[in-house]
Amino acid sequence: MRKLLLAITALLTVQFSAAKLSVGDDVYLPELVSIETGEMVDLSQYKGKVLFVEFWASWCTTCAKSFPTYNKIHNALDSEKYMMISINTDKKEKDAKKFLKRTPADFLVVRDTKKSAVKTYEPKGYPVGYIVDKEGKIVAIEESQPEYEELKALLESLM
Repeated sequence: MRKLLLAITALLTVQFSAAKLSVGDDVYLPELVSIETGEMVDLSQYKGKVLFVEFWASWCTTCAKSFPTYNKIHNALDSEKYMMISINTDKKEKDAKKFLKRTPADFLVVRDTKKSAVKTYEPKGYPVGYIVDKEGKIVAIEESQPEYEELKALLESLM
């Protein structure tokens, strides 16, 4: 019985420890829904690009302060080599849409309707962004309001 409990504990530990993605891991992009169109977004089309995968919620005041920086970075970088994917985690889509009316986004905004991205990445706070190289590896995690010059320089260095 003791061996069985140890085996179950080991399996659960592996399962839960594998959930959070960190630097060096392969990026995981589940099926996500565009807030703009309501359609599923095929994220495989961005393979080979540098990605900035960012999580946010409408109640996050720091997220609202970050969006102008994200817009500026998105508009400054070459869309052939870079893509920003912003994942909203609100329970209600109307909350996200209300936020986006006040704080527009020039980049792709999607919803994690199945919560698969949240379960995998386990963001501990908002905003949080995962910087992904062309090979699909997470190379950095931005866990605060981004500094424009630093974030832009890092993204450009990966392109």
